[in-house]
Amino acid sequence: MATAAQFTAKTIRPTPEQTAIQTSDADTLLVMANAGAAKTTSLALRMAEGLARGLAPKSMLALTYTEPACDALRQALIKIGVPAAEVKGLWISTFERFARYVLKAKEGVEPSHFDQPERVESTVWEAIQVLGGYSLWPDQLHLPVVGDTGFVERFLQASLRIKGTLARERVFWEGDTITPDVAVDLGHDFTYLSLLGTYERLRCPPEDDAPRFRAPMDATYDLARFVSDPDQPDWIDLFPNWPRHVNALLVDEMHDLNAAMFAVLKALLVVNPRCYVCGVGDVDQVLYANAGADARYLDASVWSQETGRQVTQLPLSASYRFNAEVADLAGHFANKLYASHAAHHTQVTTLTYTDDEECAQAVVKVAQQWQAAKHKMSELIVLLRHPHQSVLIENALLAADLPYSTRGMGLYVQRPEVLLVRALLAIATKDFAAVQSASTRQRMVEELVSFCRVELSFSMNEQESAHDRLMEAVRHVVLDPSALTPFFEGQILRNTDPKFAKRLMQAVAIAQDDQSPTSFDRMLDALDMPSWAATHWVEAQRRADAVAHLEGLCIAAKRVGSAQAFFAELNRAELGLEALQAKGAKTAKTSALCLADIASVKGLEFEHVVMPFLAQNEFPSRERTSMADERNLFYVGLTRARSALTLVASSVRPSPFLGEL
Repeated sequence: MATAAQFTAKTIRPTPEQTAIQTSDADTLLVMANAGAAKTTSLALRMAEGLARGLAPKSMLALTYTEPACDALRQALIKIGVPAAEVKGLWISTFERFARYVLKAKEGVEPSHFDQPERVESTVWEAIQVLGGYSLWPDQLHLPVVGDTGFVERFLQASLRIKGTLARERVFWEGDTITPDVAVDLGHDFTYLSLLGTYERLRCPPEDDAPRFRAPMDATYDLARFVSDPDQPDWIDLFPNWPRHVNALLVDEMHDLNAAMFAVLKALLVVNPRCYVCGVGDVDQVLYANAGADARYLDASVWSQETGRQVTQLPLSASYRFNAEVADLAGHFANKLYASHAAHHTQVTTLTYTDDEECAQAVVKVAQQWQAAKHKMSELIVLLRHPHQSVLIENALLAADLPYSTRGMGLYVQRPEVLLVRALLAIATKDFAAVQSASTRQRMVEELVSFCRVELSFSMNEQESAHDRLMEAVRHVVLDPSALTPFFEGQILRNTDPKFAKRLMQAVAIAQDDQSPTSFDRMLDALDMPSWAATHWVEAQRRADAVAHLEGLCIAAKRVGSAQAFFAELNRAELGLEALQAKGAKTAKTSALCLADIASVKGLEFEHVVMPFLAQNEFPSRERTSMADERNLFYVGLTRARSALTLVASSVRPSPFLGEL
């Protein structure tokens, strides 16, 4: 039975459902929620109630899947009236950041973090070579030929799921080995399972105290292996930083839990058996099934079976974010009951377009109308399925003099392939100093080296690593922009593959000598980004994005003239946008709309949501790994809006999702 609330929210009036969550006396409380039903606010109320009942802030641990979710929880706590100083003292972390903290105390170092698949590609190929030499079932392996980036992408996708589910570890803990038959039983490919074992031995050599590196979610995986290993019953002794005085464990985004995360939660409960648990989630917002996310971890019976705890389930059923029309759309799409208790109206508008440029212009028109109505532009967000979709929109916004920011993706003029082109333009114009941002100049030089796969030939110290040499060279060129051309001629052209050098020299020569409006097109043709991208990036979608970014760059260049003139225009545009973002003044916060990746706004809400490029092979994506993930992404985007939702759909090949609304 619940007791009377001791915390009184200052800015909201909790609903009966929220009050039940806030005051529940259950040791383990799982909240099943719909989008827009104030999950994060309800979790914040639960935390505030704990503080009001005398729990020390440091005795409360809140875990989420993403950093934006951490920020959203902090903001929700402040919004309901918890003092900012007290919120600052709360332990709110992602699973991955928590795992890195705990592991560092054991390992003594922080291993290198590789956040791009290209950083681990060489290790994958090394593992392929090693595995091919000793496998007991060579006829059952389907190893690739050298250079097959498609295989590398598929392996990394498969390994993320295998790690998230702890599939390999469970086999070994049960005293079995990985065989073709075991792989079939697990539902995983035998080649990927076998290769993962070899890859992990290279990433985490048995003789070392710490891994050589970690990729995304590897810290959670590494920690889960330790705390779940039946041969390590005294694992707690290995982790001096493991929290031993947790009185409250709060979990947001529980729908994205995988087996590794759940193992960490169970370990926290083993060490802190008297703490209460409150978790919230929505089974229709699972976005990381490719990493093993499973909505079963929202199931009371699973928790009872795995933890031995009595579990109470409570609902958050009605949306307070949007009205009944959007609730009906979301409910119909997700095939579930969905009510709305919102007191405000939500306008739903569907626009159509015939080509991508018309779609971008439609977004600009919506933004202009929003601005003309005196709304805050920061309350308008454009949700994109792919980063490359931002290019045409960014160009159109710049042409319309509408400031914008990005979330979950950089400005397209600062994406790697664009920075490479800008570096070549700086060499052609001999005006690297025109790029006023030192950080942008640094990234331009780094991308030049990275794209060309250059191993710098000079070093003051023979023991100096390639990375250290790169950093020293970059620092010198950034501080002295006139050094870019000598660096390009003496290091890049001399040390890169001859075919790369030929492309680079041709591109620079065209930008130098051709002042016609077609010079930029010709420069990019000489660079041949499609073939370059095919060998540079592991992920097919990333390769497609790179080509699309430069195609968008060409469209923007046609409005300016020569390649050299376009270089100056890019620098001016970037400078203006950076100035707006750096200002931090009230005008900046209210005047810039946002372009965002959908996954980056999960858990957040906005007054006006625009979802463009709703077309076949765009949403759902042609390169999708899971239709379920695509559906959940669409559902998340659909349910972010408070007062207006604008869907911009292809009139020729509309997204099949629209037919389900």
